[in-house]
Amino acid sequence: MIELERLQIDPIGRTVLHEGKLLQVGSRAFDILLTLASSAGRLVSKDELMRAVWQDSVVQENNLQVHLSTLRKALGGDRRLIVTIPGRGYQLLMRPVTVEAPANVSPRRVDRSVPSSESSVTGRDAIVQRLRRLLEETKVLTLAGAGGIGKTTLAIELTRQAAADYADGVCFSELAAATTDEAVLSEIAQACGLRPADIAIDIPRLAAALSGKRMLLVLDNAEHVIEIVSRIVDTVVAQNDLLRVLVTSREPLRVMPEKVYRVEPLEVPAADATNDEILRCSAVSLFLGRVNLMQLEIGASRVELRLIAEICRRLDGIPLAIELAAASVSALGLDGVLSHLNDRMELLTGGYRNALPRHQTLRATFDWSFSILGHGNRLLFRRLAAFSGTFTLNALCAVVCGDDYPAADAINGICDLVAKSLVNLESDGRVIRYRLSESARAYALEKLAAEAERKLMAKRLASYLSRSRPARAIGNVASDTDADAESQQWLDEARSVFDWAFSQRGDVQTGVELAPSLAETLLDAGLVHECCARASQVIDALEALPPASVDPATERRVRAVLASALPYACGGTFS
Repeated sequence: MIELERLQIDPIGRTVLHEGKLLQVGSRAFDILLTLASSAGRLVSKDELMRAVWQDSVVQENNLQVHLSTLRKALGGDRRLIVTIPGRGYQLLMRPVTVEAPANVSPRRVDRSVPSSESSVTGRDAIVQRLRRLLEETKVLTLAGAGGIGKTTLAIELTRQAAADYADGVCFSELAAATTDEAVLSEIAQACGLRPADIAIDIPRLAAALSGKRMLLVLDNAEHVIEIVSRIVDTVVAQNDLLRVLVTSREPLRVMPEKVYRVEPLEVPAADATNDEILRCSAVSLFLGRVNLMQLEIGASRVELRLIAEICRRLDGIPLAIELAAASVSALGLDGVLSHLNDRMELLTGGYRNALPRHQTLRATFDWSFSILGHGNRLLFRRLAAFSGTFTLNALCAVVCGDDYPAADAINGICDLVAKSLVNLESDGRVIRYRLSESARAYALEKLAAEAERKLMAKRLASYLSRSRPARAIGNVASDTDADAESQQWLDEARSVFDWAFSQRGDVQTGVELAPSLAETLLDAGLVHECCARASQVIDALEALPPASVDPATERRVRAVLASALPYACGGTFS
């Protein structure tokens, strides 16, 4: 119990008494008062107050003003206790006093204020209904996915729709700020309305207190404290068949009763989509919705729709990235946003001020994921940036492994990165391939450059590509679509490495070593003009390289391919 002059504030029952009489204080207003009272008389900034009250949700500052006004009205003559410090924030006129309350660990019916969210579940209404059915069927439901994918937004909407199903209430616990086992337990206990934070509680007591309660416990942002959360969840659901737990995390809990739902990106338009098809895509709807909030007239013309579609594709359908890109349109325009996506870590920084810090910029989102990786997984993640497209386990081991990183570690590591939603897995039922999203690769490339490993990884990849050149030309056997796909993937990767090698920050030697295999593949595929252009580029570069630095056999192969291709490039036929 907290006493503040004539007020008694009960954090457990979430009530405010004035000289023993109950005041009618709304949920948000109560959270504002409790935050100020818990700050022991110090100044609380607007941003800090909004984070505490709305947690992970995105709201405008006027919401704070509205609820402060409501609170002051409810306090009547005691409204003077809340002092506004212009331009800085708020504080209480006097220091509150904490008094011992009866130690009762049985929770009342609690609806810990579920965060509001300005983010909508655009294009995901059917998913929310499916998740609600899953929540009825399983004790533990984990929404897993990459940072910024929209897990919290889905959890908030699901919680709102399902709240009436739980007679003993809904408890929403935001775990982002909890970094120790004790802090996690304290946060969950307070969310369940059990007791003040200064009274210790352990897992058995928490489980006993929740036993027999038909409640929904929501644990948001659990990935950095996954071990303690797993132990808590495993224990509490074992002792209560009525309890349901909804978790958001970048990886699963891996407990027996858990069902995992992988949150996928929003739908993005195909490159050849019509205007109607573009407008039906959820990623585009989200982008247009955010732009419309800024009262910009964007998206009416076919050209604008094409630009928006390309932006959404480049951002992999990730809601956070799309919202941040839309926020930049007013300053840069659609063309400007698209042209700056190669530098997306610097561009996408326009998040809401009251969002969690890691949701305010794209870089911060990846910083959070990267920071909770072990040393080996950090090494693997950054080295995977060498691949511009999909890659197999064999390719991965050939490129990233060495004396400092054995293949056994790489096999375990790639499984971890997939589980943590940092690497995407694709399978056609025969071959499993892996891929970094374009945004994840942009971040990993920064880390690779910081460790001065870009040249080494490119050289290893070029060597691997030279050894694994397709045995057949693309399209030579019409029925062998799998072989065609593999050949095309090889060619796309080889082009990417070659282009980097001859770029301003590249390594020409790497490009020269890859050139014979690339040129021969292009010639076999009938891409004669591209073959000639790349072979000529290499021959020109040879003049500037020290003679001893190039294998004579490499030079002979390049010149031979160019000699074979030139007659066709000059008007001959190729069949």
